[in-house]
Amino acid sequence: MQIYYLPFSVILYFSMIFKQIKFCIRLLPFLIFFNDNVFAMSLFQYGNASALISGATEGDMTYRELKSKGNFGLGTFNGTSGEMVALNGEFYHIGQNGKTTPVDLNWKTPYVELIYFSKNKSYPLQHIANYNIFKELILNSFDTKNIPYALQIKGYFNSLELRSRSPRAAHQTKNIIEKKYIIKNISGTLVGFWFPEYLLNLTVPGFHLHFISDDKMISGHVLNVDIEKAEFIFLKIDTIELQFPQSSVFMQTKITAPTKSIYKKMQM
Repeated sequence: MQIYYLPFSVILYFSMIFKQIKFCIRLLPFLIFFNDNVFAMSLFQYGNASALISGATEGDMTYRELKSKGNFGLGTFNGTSGEMVALNGEFYHIGQNGKTTPVDLNWKTPYVELIYFSKNKSYPLQHIANYNIFKELILNSFDTKNIPYALQIKGYFNSLELRSRSPRAAHQTKNIIEKKYIIKNISGTLVGFWFPEYLLNLTVPGFHLHFISDDKMISGHVLNVDIEKAEFIFLKIDTIELQFPQSSVFMQTKITAPTKSIYKKMQM
């Protein structure tokens, strides 16, 4: 039996080709994801962040009326008595230290953002150690940063630093205390939005996310994350429908435009 030996140059050539094929296979899911058509959706917004920061904490729209505006989003309640997270068409109240209860549909709000969230291609996230790494990764998935996005991240979290809103009187802008708390080893969903900075007079610039656990027992406004494993979905927003509150508090409040540093100070 004769044995044939391939020249070293031929072996090296096929070795390089094999490595390139393996690299392309590993890269393929990312190429598919980043070139996938991301649905464009319309956002309904009632009130605005500028008014809320200025002390316009009373609105006249009920959550019963908001049922027809979207199935996914976030907001607050009159007197900022907690925050709200909407997921799969259900509204949840984020109380002190994250205690979570269904929203009474007769409650009113000065500020809410809702969208009809539809299933789109998901992207896997693993071992995301903190919020800064998370933000960078998500931002790199956007093909433009000139429009808003709706974001949903569902998975298992090693830890989350959260915050709940404390009640405040109308026109109160000082001596506001917000409680922070940390939860660990929990499954749940991040719900929220990313807005470009040029919209800061209208809404919270950058990332604004609320968390809710799978068992709907704990939730909160997100300040930091450590993600073990999750699935990330985002939708483009091409339209914003803005409705102004008609409450006397909104009409009488002196509303001023906030700066990015004010948003950071308010932990929004």
